[in-house]
Amino acid sequence: MRTGPPRDDAPAGPVLPLLLALLAAAGVVGLWLGFVTTGPGQVVDEIAFAGSARGRDLLDDQAMTVLSVVSEGTLALGLLLLVVLAVLRRRLPLAVASVLVVGGANVSTQLLKKVLLERPDLGLGDANSLPSGHTTVAATLAVALVLVVPVAVRSTAAVLGAVYAAATGVSTLVAGWHRPSDVAAALLVVAAWTGLAVAGLRLHGGAPVRGPDRRAVWVLLVAAGSAAVLVGLAAMTAAALVLDAGGTVVVESAGQDAGRTVQLLSYAGGVLAGAGGSAALLGTSLALLHRTPA
Repeated sequence: MRTGPPRDDAPAGPVLPLLLALLAAAGVVGLWLGFVTTGPGQVVDEIAFAGSARGRDLLDDQAMTVLSVVSEGTLALGLLLLVVLAVLRRRLPLAVASVLVVGGANVSTQLLKKVLLERPDLGLGDANSLPSGHTTVAATLAVALVLVVPVAVRSTAAVLGAVYAAATGVSTLVAGWHRPSDVAAALLVVAAWTGLAVAGLRLHGGAPVRGPDRRAVWVLLVAAGSAAVLVGLAAMTAAALVLDAGGTVVVESAGQDAGRTVQLLSYAGGVLAGAGGSAALLGTSLALLHRTPA
């Protein structure tokens, strides 16, 4: 009887992806509670939001170009092509998983933003924008691409997907459409549905498809992405501390009162956290698919 550690090509169980789904869902709630329902949280986001106006003339055209390709039609066409690819490869479970990620995450984002989550008016408006719909669209298509492509090119797809998701999330910040917490929440929504989809694949059973080991790629994506998120959060926190946003009531001019340097520091932190979160999401997806039946 074999008593040693499991072979690397043995299928893994659903516990880890389910745990990821639960943690990601909890993260969405935590972001909403911390950045939307509290005065200090709104101030932190508002400083970065005000900072996005600095130099917008230089980047707005590029940002709008990226955002212009994100629409309901793009989402539907992209999903259709990915499902067709999975079917042609005779990987019906992967087609179902991609539909689950894309459909579940995008519907969840709209329900959370428009129905379930509210933004109290503490002086900065009460229109909730968390999570970001555009970021959700880009991130779900990126994850679905990693799901359906052959194992040999998954790592390449993950890198390209991370770049696309990061570009879209950052563009929403540049254009002034969203705050950093909106982008982060969208990535966590996608992470939650990715965890559920991978758990379903593992429960479905079968032997993992063998392919080249690209472990260094997902390790780099997760490590570099997580580091970027931490540095970005530190920058935003530092900006808030400079402004001394420790009170419980937000004043309407909080973001504008921060000053150029503080605004740019917080904005750069938000951009870094959004880009890092995209890399970590795609790296985690790639890691979860390792030893997952296809």
